Amino acid sequence: MDLRRPAQYEDHRGSMPPLPDTPETLQYWLLTNARTCGTVPQLLEALAARLRRSIPLHRLFCGTIVLHPQAAAWAWIWLPESPLRTLAFSFDEFQRLGQNDSPVRRLERGANEVRRTAAKGADGMLDVEEIFASGFTDFLALSIHFRGEWVGAFTFATHHPEGFTPDHLALLRSATYALEAAVEPLAQDLVTSALLQTYLGRDAGERVFQGDVQRGDGEMLRAAVWMSDVRRFTWLSTHLAPAELRELLNQVFETTVEVVEANGGQVLKFIGDGLLAVFLGDGDLACASALRAALDQRLRIEQLRVDREAKGLLFTDVGVGLHYGDVNYGNIGAPGRLDFTVIGSAVNLAARIEGLCSSLGQSVLASAAFKARAPADWEHCGDHRLKGVDEPVQIYAPGPWLNRLPVQR
Repeated sequence: MDLRRPAQYEDHRGSMPPLPDTPETLQYWLLTNARTCGTVPQLLEALAARLRRSIPLHRLFCGTIVLHPQAAAWAWIWLPESPLRTLAFSFDEFQRLGQNDSPVRRLERGANEVRRTAAKGADGMLDVEEIFASGFTDFLALSIHFRGEWVGAFTFATHHPEGFTPDHLALLRSATYALEAAVEPLAQDLVTSALLQTYLGRDAGERVFQGDVQRGDGEMLRAAVWMSDVRRFTWLSTHLAPAELRELLNQVFETTVEVVEANGGQVLKFIGDGLLAVFLGDGDLACASALRAALDQRLRIEQLRVDREAKGLLFTDVGVGLHYGDVNYGNIGAPGRLDFTVIGSAVNLAARIEGLCSSLGQSVLASAAFKARAPADWEHCGDHRLKGVDEPVQIYAPGPWLNRLPVQR
């Protein structure tokens, strides 16, 4: 492939030429201007606009398998005068799709390309039949390879009565390698960002992805701190098989993460059977959001208990400690092993407060600093001396009135 600037560009001082593309000018654009696109959707929008100057393109699809805990593959579909669609396929959905005959399945099995026209039929491929049934006349699918490994497909379709001409097909085929080179770093960025947010939390993951990676980087913030813990976990670990224990923890964590994130909180880490989260922003709003999450979690955990006991499965309770104060939010650790989290006395105090839940017979406890920013019906549970805290700490629990509050979503 000749990567020198095509002569057609010279007369236009580097701008897009008004004439239809040749294979050389399209390749050059994909390896230069197109590389400035920041996301896969931006690239596909720009590519579709570019291709439509040369061919009658009416549908563009790009799909790749990905490394993600919840999605097996991502796909994007462009149609004229419609918002570009982004799809995520779960592992179950992807497995079901793999059981059907399709262009992507044929490419994965080694076909060089898949070309079908409405006049000759879809050859038993149901998704191509659907495309033709919606008015398309010609269809071409080409493989995507990243570093020599098959990862997905590009597909192109047209409504034009005569379909794609040999010149149209030659242009699309010639662009494959350059298009792979343009898509690969963008797809990798998506995977990296998704993994960081999954393992570090949404805000922390995004900060690391954007370059906040130097040890010691961070800032002091005021936050509502959430610390929750599964009660009697040691007892559970001796009465449940390892797989059953993991299932229980995953159920509790899934419930907790859902209510925390639904109320604007950031889950930062799992600590054994515990969970650390923060609610950032305005103090009153942060504490009110954390309280709503705690009340929502209490209802959800109670339903989980009922469901498990109905199946004859063991269960216990979950305690939540809430505090409001200053936290150091940033990178800590060793040069080769960092964590992006919160540290400080506010975090320690939230953990100590949570530790009182069992002895006080409460599922949710809060400090006076938290209570002052979440005005409601609170019950004073006494002043308690906590490890690492010089003065006794006033502890409060949501009162009976709060127990009956409908959960806000």
